[in-house]
Amino acid sequence: MLEEIIDSKTDSGILSFFLSMPERSFSVLEVSRRLHTPYLKTAHSLAKLASVGLLAVFSKKSKKYYYINSHYKLLPEIKNFWAKNSQKGKDELFSAIKRLGDVRAAFLSGIFTGYPNLPVDVLLVGKINLKKLSDFLKAAEKMMGQEINYSVMTVDEFLQRRNTFDKFIKDVFDYRHLVVTDELSKKK
Repeated sequence: MLEEIIDSKTDSGILSFFLSMPERSFSVLEVSRRLHTPYLKTAHSLAKLASVGLLAVFSKKSKKYYYINSHYKLLPEIKNFWAKNSQKGKDELFSAIKRLGDVRAAFLSGIFTGYPNLPVDVLLVGKINLKKLSDFLKAAEKMMGQEINYSVMTVDEFLQRRNTFDKFIKDVFDYRHLVVTDELSKKK
């Protein structure tokens, strides 16, 4: 069955890429650059994998973003096979976020998780170096082809807002989100 879907080296590389990364969304440009494959070939393979249901796709401002479709019926078998034969990749975005200063917690939502209408894409908690943050945002926006909505909070502000069920914080945690780092989960 998988041979019918994956019929090129590009398809195989893209599937391996998505299986090795945290389950976040990626733009065509980011996948193309990370895998060093031509943009059009990457776009074609992503569209094909989405057409069979293995990847889910959404658009924001005419840009397409892809992520693993967790409801794909063969995904558990594919992941199991892949886990036995490959190793987990490292998401450069996660690494870059952790280097922005004293990051005590960081969460991805919005465009990175398939919910482009949420108010924030990156939520950072801690003492963030604003120069590094500016450089990070420029690079991330270039890679995603979109403006990245972000929020920076102090630890005290985040804990207070989380503990009072603040709507902004609730919007991040009520929808699919990715935890980049969280040293505060046990603090109430």
